[in-house]
Amino acid sequence: MIGIKCFNSHCQGESHKATDKPCQDFSFSIKTEGYAIAMVSDGHGGERYFRSDVGSKIAVEVAHRCLVEFAEGISPSLFADLPSTPVGIGDTYHPELQRLVEAIVVGWRNAVLEHATANPLTETEQLISNPKDDHEWEKTYGCTLIATLLTPKFWLAFQIGDGKCVVIDKEGVPYEPIPWDDKCFLNKTTSICDTDAAREFRYCIGGKESFPIAVFMGSDGIDDSFGEEENLYNFYIQLAKGFAKDGYEATIADLIATLPVLSKRGSQDDMSVAGWYDERLEGMTTQLSAWQVQRLMTKQKTLASKIASAWHQIIYDHPPVPTKDSLFSELLHFGNEKMLIDKKIAHIKEDK
Repeated sequence: MIGIKCFNSHCQGESHKATDKPCQDFSFSIKTEGYAIAMVSDGHGGERYFRSDVGSKIAVEVAHRCLVEFAEGISPSLFADLPSTPVGIGDTYHPELQRLVEAIVVGWRNAVLEHATANPLTETEQLISNPKDDHEWEKTYGCTLIATLLTPKFWLAFQIGDGKCVVIDKEGVPYEPIPWDDKCFLNKTTSICDTDAAREFRYCIGGKESFPIAVFMGSDGIDDSFGEEENLYNFYIQLAKGFAKDGYEATIADLIATLPVLSKRGSQDDMSVAGWYDERLEGMTTQLSAWQVQRLMTKQKTLASKIASAWHQIIYDHPPVPTKDSLFSELLHFGNEKMLIDKKIAHIKEDK
């Protein structure tokens, strides 16, 4: 794939360091002449999923193998003219994609069964597991999966479970191409260990004209560190700007150094990020900065409206002292927020 670069990184979370729990995230990326592949898998952190660090690695290995077979075996023109098409749970899957996710699920189950057979449960693990559950051996390896494939004719991204896939389009605008699954809420998530896992995948597929300029995916440890969707998008925009301005090697080194710090300050969870980008990204710093400035200016307007409203109440409504004091406190808060936004806008404009 000419002009395409792949990347991935994962690290042990701060809470896992404290409890001596292994990193349960795994990431992977590869580029050849015929395709680019990137993916992340997040092993479940609950007590019963005590082999999920192995499960996530197996998920990535199996998905890699299946995606290579898919890329090399499918007709290159099958999806070539397709617009970017998101498909959620309950929607009609394309037969070829259904076969792909079924192959991944079956391959994962066979691989974890092989591992479980070669590595019987220890006495401690037997105490944790549920012997009455016929699928318990699968659940101990439970994990999520997000993956993307790029070929010269089409691209696709698919997912089971939580975490987010964020793409940047040719205009420098970030968005999520894969429909969200409402079953993924708080600490609950769908999983490749589910009995009907093949039906729980969601995906997006598109032809050459719908190619993003960059694709990023991260485990829920990343998402939970940023809270608002816009903050997550900004993280990936900054990563894209790093690739564009500082180059591949420097940005990867920065990403590797940043993830443990982000875990410590944020979710405390394991961190994994992977993706690919088109080298044309290097000429898009202006568009990427414009998106950031536009969002910040929207916040500016909201704060200006709140400040005006507070002043109106103080001047014209003659509130009692306690209320007036509260309004002045709000004005101080809004004013400080606005100054921070002003500084961020100035910094982005200088740095674009």
